[in-house]
Amino acid sequence: MFISYFKGTPEYHIVCFKNGQIRQQGRGISFWYGTFGTTIATVPVTSLDNPFIFTETTADFQDLAIQGSVSYRIVDPVKAAEGFDFSAKLGRSDVAGDGREKIAERLVLAIQSRARAVVSSMTLEQALAEVTKLGGNLADLLRNDPIASTAGLSIEEVHITSVQPTPEIRKALQTEYREALQRQADEAIYARRAHAVEKEREIKQSELATEIELAERNKLLVDTEARNKLTLAEAAAKAQQLELTVYSSAPANVLTAMAFKAWAEKGGSVGNLSITPDMLTSALSQLAAPAKTDK
Repeated sequence: MFISYFKGTPEYHIVCFKNGQIRQQGRGISFWYGTFGTTIATVPVTSLDNPFIFTETTADFQDLAIQGSVSYRIVDPVKAAEGFDFSAKLGRSDVAGDGREKIAERLVLAIQSRARAVVSSMTLEQALAEVTKLGGNLADLLRNDPIASTAGLSIEEVHITSVQPTPEIRKALQTEYREALQRQADEAIYARRAHAVEKEREIKQSELATEIELAERNKLLVDTEARNKLTLAEAAAKAQQLELTVYSSAPANVLTAMAFKAWAEKGGSVGNLSITPDMLTSALSQLAAPAKTDK
């Protein structure tokens, strides 16, 4: 047959070429066409995602695998159809174009060349920390790359999802990281123990200070009691001395009378008393004698 029908879908911009000239175009259009000398390009106009992974070398000669994806959209499908092969497979002998794959390859090469300039100026540790943040910068660089204008592309986003060293280096880094974590754990344990020892020392110092304060207070109390006892003893001795002074100047008959009076006040009793005639005569004479008066 020399006439056929093509049915388009909305996710593609259809461009119909006849002998190298555009006869009709539009998004998702359907039409009849003559098979002889006709080529139909189907250019995707929805957002496309293309994953990538490549290896670059850091400034300290370590291989680094960078993985991510680039999101883009073909905003000028006619330019893309003219620059790349998006031809549809119309017959059994036809081969579908590889325009999308070629654009993806060009994008990955552009990303890799710009990532190489960044990674080659960094050490491995710097690259592991910084490369994942380069997605936005790579997207800006791609927008100014010739592939964007040649294929009529709008670069939406570049995502760096993984940055990995070689398995041997990764294992070494993991070992070093585990050892660093273990050192931090040991230091934390030591710090806790040192803190506990310091607290125990402070408690003992506080207890010792309390004991010293109590001992000083006890000493002060003992000294006060001793001074009080000494004062009382001195007062008692002085009172006794004054009393003896009074007694020493009193007549004998007065002292005898005072003695009997004190004995009687204290309820004294005598079970057996022997009085000789001499004792009785002396006592009576003392009681009868008039008290001496000072002239």
